[in-house]
Amino acid sequence: MVRHLFPHSDGVASSNCADVLARRASASIAVPADDWRESLMRSHPDFFPRLPGGPALPLCGPGWRDIIERCCVRIEDALSRREIFRFERIAEFQGVLRFYWGGSLSAPSEAEVRLAIDLAEARSQCVCEICGGRGRLHRHDNSFETRCSAHAYGRPVPVKPGIENMHLRQKTVVGRVRAIVCSLYDFEHDAFLDVGPSEL
Repeated sequence: MVRHLFPHSDGVASSNCADVLARRASASIAVPADDWRESLMRSHPDFFPRLPGGPALPLCGPGWRDIIERCCVRIEDALSRREIFRFERIAEFQGVLRFYWGGSLSAPSEAEVRLAIDLAEARSQCVCEICGGRGRLHRHDNSFETRCSAHAYGRPVPVKPGIENMHLRQKTVVGRVRAIVCSLYDFEHDAFLDVGPSEL
């Protein structure tokens, strides 16, 4: 059985997001032999199926390559022998890396996959999509991008002190039961620290 799962905090991609991603996916993308995305797909062939319209290439800049690679390794470690996992789409949306995926997973594996993807999405908000250096979210006209100061356009998005790298996410509590929790993303350790209401 294949289940289509969307890791956003509300569990549903907005129609605007779906429209943008569909337009990007339908665009003709020439892939040079040395393209980092092609190399990623060769390293993890089961995760990147060849679709009728072409390969499911990550639609983002090279600065996020290591984030996606780390996510793939974590997912490989989480899967048992007969479980199936595949990326349906990986793309930048409003300055953040977004993953869309499907598969047939046990509850414990699904929890580990969700955590790997949540960590990758959180890290993308701290890393320049262009060069891979430390970055932050910037607003340019009506779009958002995560960039370092050298590659930024527009202005940094203001963040209230004390809640930098704070994320609402779905955390698996037991089986497939998930709860919304507030977590602080620790960049140095690439991990989440749960935050209680009294700590906000």
